[in-house]
Amino acid sequence: MVMEDKNNDDEEFSIDFSKITNFFKRKKSKVEEVKKLEGEAKEVKEEVESKIEGEKPSGEELKELRTDKDKIARVEKELQMEEQKAEEVDRQEGELRRDVREINEEIKEVKEDIEEREQKEGGEEISIDFTKIKNFFKGLTKSGEKEEMEEGRPETKAGEESEEEISFDFSKIKSFFKGFGRGEKEPSGEEEISIDWKAISEFFVKYKLVFLLLIPLFLSIFLRVQPAYLPITDNWAKNNVYNYFKDQIRTQINQQYPNLPGQNKDVLVEREFQKFLSEQKSMLDQQIEGTSAHFKTRLQNENGQTYLLAIDPYFWARHARNIIENAHPGDELRDGKPYDNHMYAPNGRGVPPDTFHAYLEAYAYKFFSFFNRDLDLLKVVFYVPVILAALAVIPAFFIARRIGGNFGGVIAAAIVAIHPAFLTRTAGGFADTDAYNVLFPLLVTWLFLEAFETKDRNRKILFSAIAGLFVGMYSFTWGGWWHILAFIFATLVIYLGYYTILHINELKKGLTNFVKQPGIKNTLFLLLCFMISSMVFVSIFTSFSTFKSFLLTGPMSFVKMKEVGITTVWPNVFTTVAEQNPASLNGVISQIGFGNWFLFLIGISGLVLSTIKKKDAKLWFIGSSIVWYALIILAKPQNLRIFIVLVAIPVIARLIIAVRESDREIDAKYAILLALWILSTIYASVKGIRFTLLLVPAFAVSFGITVGLMYKYLNTWISKELNIHKIITSVSLILLMCLLLIAPFKSAMATATNEIPSMNDAWWSSLEKIRLESEPDAIINSWWDFGHWFKYIGDRAVTFDGTSQNSPQAHWIGNTLLTDDEDKAIGILRMLDCGANNAFRELNKIITDTPKAIDVIYKIIVLDKVDARKILEDEGLSDREADSVLQYTHCEPPEDYFISSEDMVGKAGVWSHFGSWDFDRALMYNTLKKREYTNDKDKSAQFLQERFNLSLEEAENIYYEIQSISDSKEANNWIAEWPNYFGMQGCNKKDNKTLECGFLQGTKALVDLETMDVDISTQQGIMHPAALAYATEDGMVKKEFLNDTIGTVGMTLIPSGDGYTALLCHPKLVAGMFTRLFYMEGHGLKHFEKFSDQRGITGGRIIVWKVNWEGNATNIMDEFKEPEETKKEEIEETAIDESEAEVSSNLSSNKP
Repeated sequence: MVMEDKNNDDEEFSIDFSKITNFFKRKKSKVEEVKKLEGEAKEVKEEVESKIEGEKPSGEELKELRTDKDKIARVEKELQMEEQKAEEVDRQEGELRRDVREINEEIKEVKEDIEEREQKEGGEEISIDFTKIKNFFKGLTKSGEKEEMEEGRPETKAGEESEEEISFDFSKIKSFFKGFGRGEKEPSGEEEISIDWKAISEFFVKYKLVFLLLIPLFLSIFLRVQPAYLPITDNWAKNNVYNYFKDQIRTQINQQYPNLPGQNKDVLVEREFQKFLSEQKSMLDQQIEGTSAHFKTRLQNENGQTYLLAIDPYFWARHARNIIENAHPGDELRDGKPYDNHMYAPNGRGVPPDTFHAYLEAYAYKFFSFFNRDLDLLKVVFYVPVILAALAVIPAFFIARRIGGNFGGVIAAAIVAIHPAFLTRTAGGFADTDAYNVLFPLLVTWLFLEAFETKDRNRKILFSAIAGLFVGMYSFTWGGWWHILAFIFATLVIYLGYYTILHINELKKGLTNFVKQPGIKNTLFLLLCFMISSMVFVSIFTSFSTFKSFLLTGPMSFVKMKEVGITTVWPNVFTTVAEQNPASLNGVISQIGFGNWFLFLIGISGLVLSTIKKKDAKLWFIGSSIVWYALIILAKPQNLRIFIVLVAIPVIARLIIAVRESDREIDAKYAILLALWILSTIYASVKGIRFTLLLVPAFAVSFGITVGLMYKYLNTWISKELNIHKIITSVSLILLMCLLLIAPFKSAMATATNEIPSMNDAWWSSLEKIRLESEPDAIINSWWDFGHWFKYIGDRAVTFDGTSQNSPQAHWIGNTLLTDDEDKAIGILRMLDCGANNAFRELNKIITDTPKAIDVIYKIIVLDKVDARKILEDEGLSDREADSVLQYTHCEPPEDYFISSEDMVGKAGVWSHFGSWDFDRALMYNTLKKREYTNDKDKSAQFLQERFNLSLEEAENIYYEIQSISDSKEANNWIAEWPNYFGMQGCNKKDNKTLECGFLQGTKALVDLETMDVDISTQQGIMHPAALAYATEDGMVKKEFLNDTIGTVGMTLIPSGDGYTALLCHPKLVAGMFTRLFYMEGHGLKHFEKFSDQRGITGGRIIVWKVNWEGNATNIMDEFKEPEETKKEEIEETAIDESEAEVSSNLSSNKP
């Protein structure tokens, strides 16, 4: 092989670019020529238009002029296309020059490598053929000449882009450089395996939307499947194992250095532990792994499937199970309609129409079980929210993409995927209907906007119909479906008003011609199509009355949802439901903005950025609006209405400016819709924190629009002004703006990994035991929170649950838990099991006085049937009327299982509040808040005196108290107290007759065990608790202190081995049923038998009691039993536990 000299090399590498340059010069001249022709066409068009308008030509001439005008319009359009093609060629010239420079640099590097290799290999001859590179450039020149010659030919393909006219294939050069330097010729087979980079590039370009969508889809799914693996148990296990060995080390150090200061001990413990950790890491890792696996088993079923995360998912899972087993969502059919006999025990209720979610889960199970017959229903249910949440990112992408481009669409979709308000409600296992509150509004909005944008009437009808279909489906999932319909309806109405003002001059010329204008005609047509399709599909999926409620009662039902004592004197449980709790405005801003005010600012800035025009962006207005929003947020406003007005001002101002300037190019619908959506849902979120979820879709879209437009304009400006290549600018800006999502993603990841089910093996076993050992008509009583668990796992009817919590049953069960009268508690349970609240309803039909009817009920439920009848007769009831009441108070009740669990301690303030509800005060409030009493003190006082036998002074005081109440919280506080537990305190015996127990604020209570007096030393002297309860051999004794008491604090002494523990609580709770059943082992009670006693993974206790209607049960605390009796019971309990474990193992396959 011979290597040519350097001069020959230089000659070989010389490339003539003159033809390429001339080619682009000709293209540049073509751009100038096209622009010149466009100017001429415009002049001709203006001349024709002036003739049409000014000279009033004849009909024939007018027809010719209009024909000429149409031709000119077509020419203009063709010229614009030619100009675009020519500009594209200009762009490609720059790219080609850069490519050529890069090739020259690579050639130079190759030459240097050759010279270096020649020196190293001792002059070994190398021959390299660069003809392919020369041929490439020759081909380029010829293609340029050919294109020049064919410049005047007609286009062979409509819409062919200019970039297709010039193409350069660098594949051969790439292959050359790839193979260079191997020292030998590659085998011929290597050439057959080649990568077509152009085809790959075209593939990614063609399906770029799919690849872009995969990013937020991956984020959404990845985060939501975390609960399936319970990664948090690894942290639990690590802390558990580490703390165990640290405690062992601390014990040894305490023994060796008992006098060492605590701080020094801590340092020594940590040092020794780190040493132990380095030496025994393998052993510790194994223990951590085993402990983590143990934790997981407590939160998963026998198949390793994590339990559903929350309570409500079991409501839908039960209906889905019914659909699978019964072909309808009910437990049975009554009058041909599905009926739920597990609610409002023993009455039941009809299944409501919004059961879409149950059908989705049932049919998803049927589909997947076709491939796996052993599939567990709960496994399918677990992943339903993961799929629904993933689907929600798709419409978010396309909505934001319309204004913010592809990058804006990706950001909007990513916000939907990672937002904590959405993530926590759609994580794997949280299979409730919350996903629809994001998915359906986004789908409806997307299709509505597509219908708005399209010019084709058939497509407009199609998109409107599909949007209406999704509105109908949404109404099948949730009662608050109407909000998105209201937003879109209001948007169209406001848009029509704005368009009318903008075109007021056309309106003055006549209404008929005005309505025929495309903007008005198309908007009215869209409004008509969308509303009709929504009405039709809502009526199909639910009923026409459901659609009618949107127009009549929808918004008002939300406003009145948490009112107290206005429409009824019964308590409103919604005021205490956690997710219905009100939130502060700043709290909502923080939650929706990921805890960062700047991110909220970005989101809300999309309201004004959505009004940007291509030609006149009015950057001064955009900038001042963003500053305005920043000032509002930083001011941390407290007044909700003022905040809403302040946020709306820039949007309104922009529309006013457009009207003043007769600016018809601004697209106002996005700003109107987003403003209505965001501001309305902020208002709703402040009223109830759960409605923050409804804010997520609008916030995400607005956020994506802001980021997308910032990227677009900054990319253009930096590339143009700083002369930086667009690719570099684009990549840099994308990376920079993606930094905004790092903190939100970390927060989302922490949220996802910390999601664990509230269900555990202890609850499952307790309820499974009820299902296996109770009669089919048995009833489960407890507070409402876990009612859906009781129905699904225990498969028995419940008094009330998470769907029926706002019912009179809340008062009855609350009073059962609160009262210290066992006969009263049993009387209430018998009444509920016989007819729910029917006894009150029947009695109140006759008496028509709610407080009086309730007083009578409380009198008769503690008596036998004969004495109860006498009471009713004394109230003026006939025998038939008395029978109608007694059938619901003194029937033969079914089996009853009463549950007292650890969680109910923290909820005591709620159930005791409703249990102690004062119906007299509720009636006072209800009456005096009516319009005819509000401003009439004399009339109000007269009512109070006559109805409640009060003095004039007492009546007037109550009138002023009620009129000063401004919200539901104050009303709740005025009507009833909130008795609660304050915690446990240790006790020590000072001597044989004196007990010293901890009390509030570090004080000590001295209890005389002989007299059971309690003295507390305070700065005000010796004080006493309001009440003391203590156990005796026969039961419980409650002692009340009348003088020198410390507020509303009582004490219950709980025997514990040889000593006592003090339970501090409200005086009404010291000897209440819950206190005795949960803390005192049912000591002394005759109507409750312990059925099950379990502890959950966190140590929480779950006790199931079977009601003994005969009253012959025996409950004695171990501290009062004879030693031999206690030992015998311990042996029996051990045998029972072992037997239950064996039964549980054998019957584990029976889990639903």
